[in-house]
Amino acid sequence: MPDQSLNSTGGSVAGDAVEFKGMKLLTPREREVLALIVTGASNKEAGRSLDISPRTVEAHRARIMVKLGARNRHGIDPADGASLSNSEK
Repeated sequence: MPDQSLNSTGGSVAGDAVEFKGMKLLTPREREVLALIVTGASNKEAGRSLDISPRTVEAHRARIMVKLGARNRHGIDPADGASLSNSEK
């Protein structure tokens, strides 16, 4: 899984490296899917990386959006201004 920097503090969403509002609501698998989504991976690419079907990635993405209150893909992308907070633990 790529460890891509997402903000000026040098954090990433790989694993639990970056904390953000609502992160604790996500399952470990949802965090893995989120990490791939924010790097620009398609459902198909994320599925291949995680050894799951693209439809399963879509289901995880939908649950992530509900849990984080996102209206679209940009609402779940910390690089696009999602609520990041390194102090929330």
